[in-house]
Amino acid sequence: MIRQSIDNRVLTITIDDSSRANSLSADALVELRDAFAAASDRQDLGGVLFNAVGDKGFSAGMDTAQFDHTNSTQAFETITLLGSVCEAVKNCELPVALSMKGYVIGGAVEIAAAADFRVGGASSWYSMPEVRIGIPSVLESVNLHRLMGWTKANEMILTGNRYSAEAMERCGFLNTVVDDATVDEVALDYLRATMESDRSVIAQQKRLFRTWKNTFEDEAITDSCQEFSLAFARKND
Repeated sequence: MIRQSIDNRVLTITIDDSSRANSLSADALVELRDAFAAASDRQDLGGVLFNAVGDKGFSAGMDTAQFDHTNSTQAFETITLLGSVCEAVKNCELPVALSMKGYVIGGAVEIAAAADFRVGGASSWYSMPEVRIGIPSVLESVNLHRLMGWTKANEMILTGNRYSAEAMERCGFLNTVVDDATVDEVALDYLRATMESDRSVIAQQKRLFRTWKNTFEDEAITDSCQEFSLAFARKND
């Protein structure tokens, strides 16, 4: 179950299924994808906080029942659905901050990697155990190398080991580690800081981030100059 609420121009999207370890069922993934896509279109919002109910964990990742596939077509459809959530987070025009406590596993790590800010509670720990159940890590695992560096990302993905919040902060995955009781408030602080700037400029900057990640340096620089000029054109409209 996914809950949504709005306060002071911040949309909070909450995973509320602690009885099933906040695992990501197909229905939950569709709700998340649609929630982030809809938020991006709302001019009255300034940011999105993504969190979860319960102190034991943010999310255990994909519901393992979804891996009981009999053919590759079903497997492709399942992983594509998770990918659509990651894309919705990355493409959201609003800044997205995650606050995490307890376990953050598999697909939950991938969604976190797509966000703009990641705040980990002291109790949080992180794991990419896919190889241990016979499947490779894909999708936003690609971005783990950018966030954490090749050495640590390779280690995390190939071993399936779990890593503490402190370790994930040291390697650059987390922006900061705080007491569990303050994770939401600290994540909101990041959003409030971005909300001091014009919403359209934040959206523009996020588009540039995507360009920088997905194009060669020369193309990225050319595109950034074009986006820079558009900012001035908008002021003169």
